[in-house]
Amino acid sequence: MAPAPACRPTRRAVLLAGPALAGLAALASCTSGGTDATPSPAPVDPDDALRFDAVAREQALLRAYDGAVAAAPSLGSWLLPVRAEHVAHLAALGSPVAPGSSSPGARSPANSPAAAPPPNAPAAAQAQLALLRAAERLAAAGHTAAVGRASRRLAVVLATLAASEASHEVALA
Repeated sequence: MAPAPACRPTRRAVLLAGPALAGLAALASCTSGGTDATPSPAPVDPDDALRFDAVAREQALLRAYDGAVAAAPSLGSWLLPVRAEHVAHLAALGSPVAPGSSSPGARSPANSPAAAPPPNAPAAAQAQLALLRAAERLAAAGHTAAVGRASRRLAVVLATLAASEASHEVALA
């Protein structure tokens, strides 16, 4: 038995396919040549979303501290230095800090004469402290979760913020 003839394209098929292949090559060169009328989008920094989320967590903490001070003014002198640390966190993240966001003359809790909340704080103040502890815990968890996805530079900042939030939770206890 004779071997089957090899399948080869006919001359007609080659002649018909030639212009189609040339058209495809022209299209490919147009899209990659950079002469396109629409500019290509700027590359997106993967840290941008992580930084945005971290800023949102810090802003939420600032609102929580403002609410706690408004609800329990007796805690103000003790909470304002911790709040000032959150303003510093925003600055570390490169976020603009709104005027009036910092507390003038605020000291860090370690340097503050009040090392703990007022001893017999009313129930409203205790409730505010519990809310702040939960907010600090949530922020610390969010910062920690983002560390693994961040660049080395942002990961250091997020890890530092997570540690700070965890220490705030303990200080508020």
